[in-house]
Amino acid sequence: MKKKKGIKFLCDLCGELLEEGRPRFIFRGEIFCAFDGLEIEDDLERSSESIRAEIERLIRELEKRTEEDLQDEVHFPFHLDLCRKCRDRVYRALKLRGD
Repeated sequence: MKKKKGIKFLCDLCGELLEEGRPRFIFRGEIFCAFDGLEIEDDLERSSESIRAEIERLIRELEKRTEEDLQDEVHFPFHLDLCRKCRDRVYRALKLRGD
């Protein structure tokens, strides 16, 4: 009998080969920035020069970062293939956080 050549997967956490026919677990999620409101009372008292200086400072900081880095800071979807052992580790970690 000829052996099938299938797609091979590696566990994204430990690197173990996930052989065809063995369980492979998929862990999907996203991490995103939550907005909890904005207080602007202090900002209203600032002069237009200090606001302009702050905007220029922020632009200089943003120019040092890549587009991908900035995007990941506010929204990072992910997909991991896991072996049973790593699935169990993730499950236990999430279950502990959920209590």
